[in-house]
Amino acid sequence: MILNKNECQAAGLDPAEVAKIARGISRYAKQAQALGVQVFGGGTGGQLRFSDGGSGDLILAHLDGNFDGGDGANALDADGLLRGEYA
Repeated sequence: MILNKNECQAAGLDPAEVAKIARGISRYAKQAQALGVQVFGGGTGGQLRFSDGGSGDLILAHLDGNFDGGDGANALDADGLLRGEYA
């Protein structure tokens, strides 16, 4: 987990609170990975998925919260802040 403190401050958020959330999500994502489970984020929300070789991944669970996968693109803006899915 890497915390971007400048971006947290630019968003008006406490970096310690963001770090706590990120550590928890990272911990659970590693546990899922160890089971062969993917944490998926898409336009319809979050899911836990498992590839069993079928025509599509099995959806094991739907997750509460705000999830969006996107393509992961990111770049620094003119102020040197890291931004994702930039236009």
